[in-house]
Amino acid sequence: MSESSSLVRITILIRKQDHISYEDFHNWSTSHPKIWLSVPIVREKIVKYSQFHVNDALRAQLGAKLPFAQYDGAAEMCAKSFDDLMEVFSNEEYLRVVVPDEQTFLKRDEAVMMLGWEVPRWFEGEEI
Repeated sequence: MSESSSLVRITILIRKQDHISYEDFHNWSTSHPKIWLSVPIVREKIVKYSQFHVNDALRAQLGAKLPFAQYDGAAEMCAKSFDDLMEVFSNEEYLRVVVPDEQTFLKRDEAVMMLGWEVPRWFEGEEI
């Protein structure tokens, strides 16, 4: 599978704002998508949106045994092209509506992004 035949994926590793609890931070999984999806270009250009929530109890329990990344969660978006992703992130309504909401629960200036494409090799017990 090559870059040209795959969806483009961006994964954004994020840290919560210091003033909110982990429980409140993880509650963004219900409120933020409603705001995110209220922007028409998001529904037009984004093929997939998902969140990853770090299990804080397991991180505390296993932290001495495994090298955990120091992030509290991640957001993942897929689009048909890099240009589609950039169109969303530079959209005036996205900047006006979504960014202020993000700033209430995450540290945008500490977010780390990975951009590329997925190459599945194994799925549900089957080699792909």
